[in-house]
Amino acid sequence: MVTLRQRPTVATTEPEPVLENCVDDLTILSDDQDSPSDAAVKHLRGSWELASVLNFLNVFRPLISENLKVTAEEIEMGIIDSDATNAQLHIALLKGIPPVNNKSLEDGGDAWITALCKKLDPWWPSIANGEIPVTANKGEEISGYKGLDPTDRLQFLKALCELRAQQDDARKYIQDNANEGALNPCFGKRKLGGDGKKTSYWFDGNDILGYRLYKEVNEISKSAKARKNVFSHASCFCWETEATNLDEFQRVARELSSSKSSSLAAVGKTIETDAIPVVEKFHKKKERAIKKKMRQEMFVSANISRPIRFTRSCRNRKPVTYTFDEYDKMITDAVEDTDETDRDDEEGIEQQSDISKTEEGAPESDNGDVKEIEKSKEDSEEKIQFGAKNRMRQRLTRNSALC
Repeated sequence: MVTLRQRPTVATTEPEPVLENCVDDLTILSDDQDSPSDAAVKHLRGSWELASVLNFLNVFRPLISENLKVTAEEIEMGIIDSDATNAQLHIALLKGIPPVNNKSLEDGGDAWITALCKKLDPWWPSIANGEIPVTANKGEEISGYKGLDPTDRLQFLKALCELRAQQDDARKYIQDNANEGALNPCFGKRKLGGDGKKTSYWFDGNDILGYRLYKEVNEISKSAKARKNVFSHASCFCWETEATNLDEFQRVARELSSSKSSSLAAVGKTIETDAIPVVEKFHKKKERAIKKKMRQEMFVSANISRPIRFTRSCRNRKPVTYTFDEYDKMITDAVEDTDETDRDDEEGIEQQSDISKTEEGAPESDNGDVKEIEKSKEDSEEKIQFGAKNRMRQRLTRNSALC
C-alpha cells in the first residue's frame, strides 16, 4: 500500500539562536532566526499538496479563468494569511462546480467559505484523507476556516482542485487535447532525472505562476510484521520544493554538478542547460515589470508632491447668447453710435465755418481779437479729435464685450 506523508523533521543539536540588541522590553533576534511567515512558507513547500495545486492551476488555467493572474508566491501567502488572493482563487474554482450561486460568491464577503464547506462536505471521503476540518454551521464555519492551520487550508484547496477536475468540462478539455495526437506539455511535470534509486527531480511552471524545481524522495521502510516477507514493504513519498527563483536554481545546479554521483551530476547539467535559461528569461521579464511599476509609482508620487503652480489666466470672455433680443440691442447701439458720430461731425463743421467767417470779417488791426479767434479754433479742433477718439474707444470696448 502506498501512502503519502511529509518528510519527518530531523532533530539536531544546534544551539539556540543568540539574542542580540536587547533594549528594555524589546528583544531582537539574530538574523539567522526565520520569521513566522518564512517558517510557514517553508512548511508549505515541504508538502506535495502545494506542488499538486500549482500543477493543476498550470494545466487547467484556460478553464478556471484567463483573468486569474497570480504567482505561486501570492498563492502561498494567500493560504497563510487567508487574504483576498486566496478568496479570489477559491471563487474562481467554485464557479466551475455546479450548482453555482453567483450572488453568494460575488458579494465581496466571506460567503464563499460557506459555499466551499457545502461543496466539499459530501465529496470529502473520496477526494481527501481523514475528516473534513470545518463544516457549514450557521456562519461559524467562517471563523473556523480562518482559524485553521495553513496546511489545513491547503488541504481544502487541494480537495477543491480534485473536485474541479472531475467536472465534465475538465474531462472534455483533457479528451480534446488527447485527440490531437499529443498532450499539451503543461499536462505533466518534466522529469529532469535522478539517482535511479529513490531521488528524482522535476521541473514545472509557467510565465504566470513562475517556475519551480521539485525533489521527490521515495523512502522504503519495513515494519516488524513485514520482515517475514521480503517482498512486502511500505513506500512513502516525500515531495519538496528545491528552487523557486534564479539564485536557488543556480545553487542547486552547482551542488548537483559537483556531486560524486554521475547521475546527480547529469541532473545538474540538465538544470543548467534546460531549466536555468527558461527561469532566467522569466526573471528578466519579472524585473522589467517591477521597474516599470516603480517608475509609474515614482511619477505619481512626484506629481502629488510637486507644488501647485498658478499660471496666468486667459482673458475672461463674456458668455455669448444668440437670442433675438441681444441681437436687436446690438444693432440699436450701433445705430445710436453712428448717429452721435454724425451729429458731432456736423457740429464740428459748423464751428469751423463760424470761425472762418469771423476771421474774414475781423479787422486786420485788431490783433487781440485775431489771437482769441485762433485760440478758440485750436480748442475746437482738439475737442473734435478727443470726441472722435473717445467714441472709437467706446465702440471697441463694446464690441469686445459682445464677443
